[in-house]
Amino acid sequence: MTDKKTHILVTGASRGIGKSILETLYGPSVSALGQSTTGQNGLIAANFADTGAAGGLWDSALEKLDGRIDVIVNNAGIFENNPIDSGDADWLESWNATVQINLTAAAELCRLAVKHFQKRGAAGRIVNIASRAAYRGDSPEHWHYAASKGTMVAMTKTIARGYAAQEILAFAICPG
Repeated sequence: MTDKKTHILVTGASRGIGKSILETLYGPSVSALGQSTTGQNGLIAANFADTGAAGGLWDSALEKLDGRIDVIVNNAGIFENNPIDSGDADWLESWNATVQINLTAAAELCRLAVKHFQKRGAAGRIVNIASRAAYRGDSPEHWHYAASKGTMVAMTKTIARGYAAQEILAFAICPG
């Protein structure tokens, strides 16, 4: 990276880990923007349950960060029960919503980030917040959550292997 101010985008920044990341990164050498579903408290609004929300967030962040993002932290996610005895349609709807929010939106942002870094010919960093559930599974009500986080880890490893030679580095952090 350069000695210019580092531009960082953090998803899921309204509370918990994302809020802490945003607050920790904020400083004189960093311009950090956060995302939340509602956009409250100065965060950019993007509801990852909606198709196209990740791309809209990326465009908004680029506009606010003078056309440059150096680091993306994909933290947004949901953790909701999905009991095996739910009705078929309800179970599948919960599965799909979790995968959309926890994985697909992050994958879209990773893709946009890699393309952005390549176009600029600049180093970039991708940090995906997964979960220990990626490696050990989770409760019987959370198959969908564990699957989304396990896939996130595999996606991150693939990005890391594929683009490290271009100084595009990808990391998965698994709290828990």
